[in-house]
Amino acid sequence: MKATDSKIRSFIGNSERVFLIPPFQRNYTWSCEQCEELFDDIIASIKKQKSHYIGNIVYFVGKDSSASFLQYILVDGQQRITSILLLLSAIRNHLPDNDFDKMAIDKKYLTNEFGTEKFKVKLKQTESDEVVFDKILLGNQLSEEEQKSNLFKNFEYFNSRLNDLSNNDVDIKQFYNAVGDLDIVDLDLKIEDDLEAVQKIFEKINSTGKPLSPADLIRNYLLIATTIERQQQLYDNYWIKIEELYNDKNNISDFAKHYLITKRGDWVEENKMYSTFRSYFSNVGEEKETILSEMLRLSKYYNWFKNADTDNSSLNVMIKELNILKSDDMYSLLLVLFDKLYGINNNELLKIIDLLVDFMIRYRIVGLSNGSADLRSTLFNILTKITSGEMEPNYDNVKYELSNSPSPNGRFPNDEEFKIALQSKVNTSYAKALLYKMEYIETKNIYVDISKITIEHVLPQSLSKEWTDYLGGEEESAKIHNTYLNCIGNLAMLSGSYNSSNSNKPWSFKKDVLSQAQFILTQRISSNKEWKEDEIKQRNIELSDLAVKYISGPLPREKDYKTIETMDEFTPGLYDIFNDSLNVTGTNINSLVINKEAYPIAGWFELVYQLCNILYDNNKDAFDDIVRNNKVHKSSSTRLYALGKDPILSNDKKYLVSPAYFEKGNFYVEQCLSAERARNYARDVIKYLNIQDEIKIDLQ
Repeated sequence: MKATDSKIRSFIGNSERVFLIPPFQRNYTWSCEQCEELFDDIIASIKKQKSHYIGNIVYFVGKDSSASFLQYILVDGQQRITSILLLLSAIRNHLPDNDFDKMAIDKKYLTNEFGTEKFKVKLKQTESDEVVFDKILLGNQLSEEEQKSNLFKNFEYFNSRLNDLSNNDVDIKQFYNAVGDLDIVDLDLKIEDDLEAVQKIFEKINSTGKPLSPADLIRNYLLIATTIERQQQLYDNYWIKIEELYNDKNNISDFAKHYLITKRGDWVEENKMYSTFRSYFSNVGEEKETILSEMLRLSKYYNWFKNADTDNSSLNVMIKELNILKSDDMYSLLLVLFDKLYGINNNELLKIIDLLVDFMIRYRIVGLSNGSADLRSTLFNILTKITSGEMEPNYDNVKYELSNSPSPNGRFPNDEEFKIALQSKVNTSYAKALLYKMEYIETKNIYVDISKITIEHVLPQSLSKEWTDYLGGEEESAKIHNTYLNCIGNLAMLSGSYNSSNSNKPWSFKKDVLSQAQFILTQRISSNKEWKEDEIKQRNIELSDLAVKYISGPLPREKDYKTIETMDEFTPGLYDIFNDSLNVTGTNINSLVINKEAYPIAGWFELVYQLCNILYDNNKDAFDDIVRNNKVHKSSSTRLYALGKDPILSNDKKYLVSPAYFEKGNFYVEQCLSAERARNYARDVIKYLNIQDEIKIDLQ
C-alpha cells in the first residue's frame, strides 16, 4: 500500500486516469444534507484561505489499464468522487460557453477524450446509476423519471447553491479553484487484482459515509471474484435480478437473513448477520455462484410473502393472514416449503399453509409467549427436519411436529385454552384473521380484501352517557364493559367504508348498520333485540365454539418437552455446557470457554467444528475413531450411511447436509444444526474424548 498526499485537481484531473466502481460497491447514497456539508466546507476554506481535507480515496490499478490510461478501481471514496463530479458538472453549467475553464472541466474532470465508449465519462458508475450519471456529466437531457434519482437531486442542489454564491461574497472562479484545491490522501493498494484482499480491506475501512447494510456487505462478499469481468457476470446474472424484485431495498437484508436460517436452522441476530453469513459459507465452501443462484430462486418466494402476490389467490389470502398475525419468524420455513412444493404439489402446499395459519391464529390469540424464541424453536425444528431429509414436507408430518413442539411456550394451543382466550380478550388484528377465515368457511367466498376490513367493537370502546344508561347505570355498565369489551363475542368485521365516527352510536343505530353488513357473522348480531351482557355472552360462546370447529388444533401429544422448565428467566452469561436445565433454543452463542480461555464462535452451527479445531491436536486418535466408527451421530438414518445413523463427522461430505471441511483431520463436520442439536453433539464429542476440563459456553 502506498499513501500520497494529493489534491482533487491532480487526482481526478489527470487525463491518464479513469475511475471504475466495482459491482460489489453499493449505489450512490449521498443525501442533500451531505452535499450541503461539502459545499459549506468549500465556502469555509475560501474564507479561511486554507484548503479542505475530504478524506482518503482507496483504490487499486486494474489489469485493463493501458498506455492510454490507468484504470483506478475504487474501494473507498466512490460517494465523495461522485459528488465532486456532480459539483464540477454544475460549475461547468454556470460558466460562459467560451470560457476556458468550462472546456477544461469537460476535458480534464468529466470526460475521457481518448477513452472507449465504456469510459466516455471519467467515472464508470454502478449499473443502476450509470445512465443518469453519464447524462449529467455529458450535459444531456434527462427524462422525468430520471430526474427523480438521487444523483439528479444532488446535482440540482449544487446548481441552486451556485446561483446564490454572491451571497457568500464568492465568485464562481474562486469556488472552482477551491474545489481543485480539496485535499485527499490517495491510497494505492498495489495488490494487482487480488480481489479477495480488496474485500478484506473494504470491510476494515472506517468510512465516514452512510453505514453499509447487511445486504451491502453480503453482496460484496458474494460478488468478489478473480476478475472484474467475473464480478460483473455474477452481478448481472444474479444480484441485479434479486434487487429488481424489491421496491424496498431493506427487504434484501431481511431475505438474506431468512435464507441463512434455512441453511443453519437457527436464528440470526441482525448485528451478527454478515459475520455469520460469511463464516457459515466460508466453512461450508459452497461456490458463490451456487449461493447466488439459490438466493435468486428463493427471493421470488420471499417477495411473495411480503406482497402476497403469487399466482394463486388462495395462497395470497393465507399469506395476508399470516402477515396480519405477525409471522415474520415463519418466513424461513415458508421459503423451504415453497421451494419443495410450489409448482410440484400445490394442493399439499395449500393444506400446509392453511394449517400454519390455524396454528398462528391459535398461538397469537392464546398468547403463550411475549418473545419469539419459543415460536422459533417450533418452526425451526420443522425446518431443520425438512432440510436434513429427516422429514418429508407434507401436511401430516408438519401437523405432528407442531403438535409435539420442543418447548411448552412454542406449543399448538388446544381447544380449551383457545376458547378461554377467545372469551376473555382478543387483539383486534388477530381477531380480524380469525373472523375472516371463519367467514370464508361459512360463505365459501369473500369478495373483500382482508386489508380493507376493520374490526368494530359492537359495545363501544368508550361508553357514551346513552350507552351507560342503556347498560344499567355507572356500576353495571363498567362491569359489563370491563368484562366483555375485547372478547370475540363483541367483535365484528366491517368493510373499510364503515365510518369509524359511528362507533359510539347507540345500539338502535348500530343494529341497522350491522344488518346491512356483507359478512354473515356480522349480520347475525342484528338479530338480537338488545346488546347487553346476556347477548354478548351468548355470542361469545357461539363464536368460540365455531372457532374451535373451523380453526384446526393439535394432535394428542406423543413426545415429552425437551427442555426442563425453570422459574428463572434466561440471562446472558457463562453456562456449563452440560447444564441440562438450560434451554439454549433462541439464544446466541458468543464463545466457547475452555479452562478460562475463550474461543469466538460465529453461531451455534459452528460449535462442533470449532470444538474439533480446539481439541484435535491433543486427541487425534480419538477423533479418528469418532470418524472411523461413527461414534457421534444423529438419531435418524436418512442418508444410507454404511455405518448406520447419519454422521456428524465423516470422511465423505455426501452424508452431511452442510459439510465444512476440517483440514487438520481430513474429515467433514455437519453445520446444519440448531442450537439444541449443536450443543448435544458437542457434548457427545466431549464425553467420548473423556475430557475433564471445565467447558463453558458464553450465551446472550
